[in-house]
Amino acid sequence: MLRVACFTHYAELYGANRSMLEWMEELCRRQELAPLVLIPRDGPFTAELERQGIPFEVIPFQPWFSERPYSGRVHHRVRQFLGYRKAARDRERKDRSLLPAMIERVKQHRAQVIVSNSAAVRAGHWVAAGSGLPHVWHIREMPERHYGLHLDAGRVVYGKALANASLIVAISKAVEADVHRYAGDRVRIEVVPNGVLRSQRYTELRDRMKARPAHASFVFLMVGLIHESKGQLEAVSALHRLVQDGMDVHLIIAGGGKAGRLKERIDQLGLEDRVTLSGFVEDVFSLYERADALISASRNEAFGRVIVEAMACGLPVIGHDSGGTPELVLHGRNGSLYDGSVEALAACMRELAGDRERARELGAAGHTFVSERFSVERTAERMKQLLEEVCT
Repeated sequence: MLRVACFTHYAELYGANRSMLEWMEELCRRQELAPLVLIPRDGPFTAELERQGIPFEVIPFQPWFSERPYSGRVHHRVRQFLGYRKAARDRERKDRSLLPAMIERVKQHRAQVIVSNSAAVRAGHWVAAGSGLPHVWHIREMPERHYGLHLDAGRVVYGKALANASLIVAISKAVEADVHRYAGDRVRIEVVPNGVLRSQRYTELRDRMKARPAHASFVFLMVGLIHESKGQLEAVSALHRLVQDGMDVHLIIAGGGKAGRLKERIDQLGLEDRVTLSGFVEDVFSLYERADALISASRNEAFGRVIVEAMACGLPVIGHDSGGTPELVLHGRNGSLYDGSVEALAACMRELAGDRERARELGAAGHTFVSERFSVERTAERMKQLLEEVCT
């Protein structure tokens, strides 16, 4: 049985933690893995770990990426810069003070390998170096390109840390390319896409997809944090163009975040009866059943779990042509890609809403595509193989 210490960077049950939990759960079920999860605080994820009987340790280690917004005049920005630098040094000092306790806990677990579940924390990198264990860095993001985050230690130090890993696991080819930007060719990288659903679940969704009734309006869906980088504003503008053309269309936008500007835009365009802001929805699959197509307008998305879920439910996907999205949305085969303009997005939406039969064909092709590639069992097996390799 493989003994692994996994570091993760937040306590919510969102994409990165959900994906890690799924492959760990599968290997634990097969009695092939003995994990320990180290996490900076309690939250929904630790509650789920406790429910499943997976041991964890709360140690308040810090991220080494940060948001650095600037405002005001030059002297204000200088003060802000100095404040950000001080906060970064304080986080590093905090992590160093916690290092002996983290190493000791890993030794108590008798771990054979360290897995860092995100690029956002350096704790696993330091613990691996301090304990002499191999380090597998599971990179799930493009921190600067996707999130606009600042690398507190700088790009050179970040690249060296990546290069020192025994293995990098990237969740997409886009993430692989991003890692090479910093680490060059000095590191081994394996692309292992997230396992999103179990094989049986794909089968169940295929059967439900066939029985789904047609909707009177053609319903588009967006799922994710409400943020300018996620493209909700441009989707609303594109929908307005279809409405002006006399098309019977509706848009559901699900997700938390600051929706003030989005609501203003909906009101300005007179789309109050055409756009539903549902907020955060726990059961996202209930939304897929209400929709005819998914819009994924996020820039530089590393993978796109929502895309896979939607395709599993038989929805065609309109995706922004950036990041890992083109690895999932194959233009003309299971959906459409657009270049980021409102005009191009509206054209893709108009094509689907105007030909429901074509939309269903693309959705069926999408289901076949994702069910063959993105099962939890497949990802778990590949993770086990790679972890065993670095331990030998």
